[in-house]
Amino acid sequence: MELDDGANVTAQELQALVEAIDERERDLRARIAGERERANAEMTSQLDGVVGDGADYAGARIRAGIENELVDRHLRELAALEAARARLGARTNGACAECGEPIGDDRLR
Repeated sequence: MELDDGANVTAQELQALVEAIDERERDLRARIAGERERANAEMTSQLDGVVGDGADYAGARIRAGIENELVDRHLRELAALEAARARLGARTNGACAECGEPIGDDRLR
C-alpha cells in the first residue's frame, strides 16, 4: 500500500499494525478495569468499620491519586491509539503527526 508520503506498506504490514493497536487497546482496557477494581476494593476495605486517623486518610488520598493518574495515563494512550487507527485508515501514518516528516518502520510499529 502506498502512503501519502511515498512509503510502501504492504497489506500484511498494515494488518500487523492494526492488530498491534487492537492488542494494546485490549491490554489497556484490562489494566484500567483492574486498577479501578483494586481502588474500589481498597477504599471499601478502609471504610468497613475502621475509623482511621489523619494519616490513614492522607495515605488513602495519595493512593487514590496515584490510581487516578494511572487510569488517566491509560486513557490518554487509548486516545493516541484511536488517533493512530484513524491515521492508518486515512493512510497518513507514514508521516509524523507533529512535524509531518517521514517516519521509519521501527517508529511506525
